[in-house]
Amino acid sequence: MPADLDRRRAHVLLVVALFLAAACGGTAAPLAAAPTPSATPPPPVVFPRDAGPHDVLTEWWYYTGHLRTGDGAQRYGFEFTIFQVRRAGERAGYLAHFAVSDLSRQRFSHQAHVMSIAPRSAFPLDVQGWRLDTDTRTDTIRAQMDPGPGVVAPYGVDLSLTSTKPPALHHGGYIDYGEAGGSYYYSRTRLAVSGEVRDPERGPTAVSGIAWMDHQWGNFITTSSGGWDWYSLQLDDETEYMLYVLRGAAGAPTPVYGSRVLADGTTEDLPPGAVTAEAVGKWTSPHTGATYSSGWRVRIADRGVSLTLRPQLLDQELYFPGSDSGLVYWEGSVEIADDASGRDVGVGYVELTGYAR
Repeated sequence: MPADLDRRRAHVLLVVALFLAAACGGTAAPLAAAPTPSATPPPPVVFPRDAGPHDVLTEWWYYTGHLRTGDGAQRYGFEFTIFQVRRAGERAGYLAHFAVSDLSRQRFSHQAHVMSIAPRSAFPLDVQGWRLDTDTRTDTIRAQMDPGPGVVAPYGVDLSLTSTKPPALHHGGYIDYGEAGGSYYYSRTRLAVSGEVRDPERGPTAVSGIAWMDHQWGNFITTSSGGWDWYSLQLDDETEYMLYVLRGAAGAPTPVYGSRVLADGTTEDLPPGAVTAEAVGKWTSPHTGATYSSGWRVRIADRGVSLTLRPQLLDQELYFPGSDSGLVYWEGSVEIADDASGRDVGVGYVELTGYAR
């Protein structure tokens, strides 16, 4: 994959927002200016060591998943993310996002926590009471929303997530950005989840399901871009896809790039033209006025497959009312149907940035 495309794929908007949130959040001291990244030979990814925090400029852990009760009466999607940014000095910035899509009731709640503390060198990571921990194979997430802007209802989760496949190393596990630095990037594409959702109406509710985790870190400084569409697809045949489309400042999209993870855990890089993705609908946010693509058709050339991704809830926009960060994006749970048969064949998450201007 070209280095310039990989560089722009980095979660630009989200990390820039961390700096702004740290400055305006009231509880976090501003970070020092970022030093110029220095080139160092990248050692290979080693587990379990590299699951934890690193002494690098930029890092994040990103979870999305699909949960349901044993009787299937209640279904939820969730997002939980922690960003860590280290700069010169003794403090680092942390930003956590937590969102729940209550699919049965068709409502969406989200919230952010931000803080500046001494850098973490090991798990657990705790951002104002939202906690991520691991025993090297099984992760735990504990988070509880408080009433406030963006919280339609205050959900909480207490989840255990266990990998059923080895980590998928994208582009060999390391992306060289040239003068901008470099980034490690892997995904755990199929996590078995159990635990509970603290549902405001039902109380503690036992759930199970599947999830996806991204971990990216390195000595890179992000820059602005026109945004991207990012897809994680978990198909019933035990195949997963990580796909993304980038847009330049003028809005022109790139081809689809990404990886395919086979049922046996083998990871394949996807060359340009192997997959195409197109929007089949639109949705305009009542909160920000931004118009997003909504519904997507993904075609996989070498398998002769056409899939339609349907949002399970139209309004899954994270917009953080009351914040001056300007951070707005859509990240939501989708169902996946095979166009030839019309059958549902999987679930996924889609992330859309750069639509709110």
